Amino acid sequence: MKNLGPSRAADKQGILEPLITSTVEDAAALGRSLTAIRPASLRFIYRRKRQQIIDAEKAAYIGAAKQVNMLDREVEAFEPTPYALSFAFTDQAGRLHTHQCGDWETHATFFKWSKAYGETDALLRLKEKYENDYMRKGVALVLGTLAKRPRQWTLLGVVRLDQGSYQTGFSF
Repeated sequence: MKNLGPSRAADKQGILEPLITSTVEDAAALGRSLTAIRPASLRFIYRRKRQQIIDAEKAAYIGAAKQVNMLDREVEAFEPTPYALSFAFTDQAGRLHTHQCGDWETHATFFKWSKAYGETDALLRLKEKYENDYMRKGVALVLGTLAKRPRQWTLLGVVRLDQGSYQTGFSF
């Protein structure tokens, strides 16, 4: 598969704007299992994981990787993030939510910045990036449900997204 490079802002805008709802309840009422929310407030939270949790995550990944079939590519080794990363945000109805971070780019950035600046500074840089830069410029949280748990919303991604023409009642 060819890497097409970074996506253009207009492309992200066109894909995500139609998904934006004020709350996950609004998305559910529309029959959606995928939505994007522009948070009224956003906090990046981290806490160190116990070694037993990291070991269990490694083992679970190894088990899942063994389930590939002959058409799948070999899965690369997985190193769990040594911190539990999550986001607390207020939706546009004023309700507070906290979700574990399922955004792979956040975890990848943590590892990249840890090598360059150390773990503590990497976490502080991520906090600054999300809570200040993204909130000032515009951000959307992408949330989805799974077929097994249609009422449980999971944070899938954090997208830097300028405020577009689609208005949700909240402006940055």
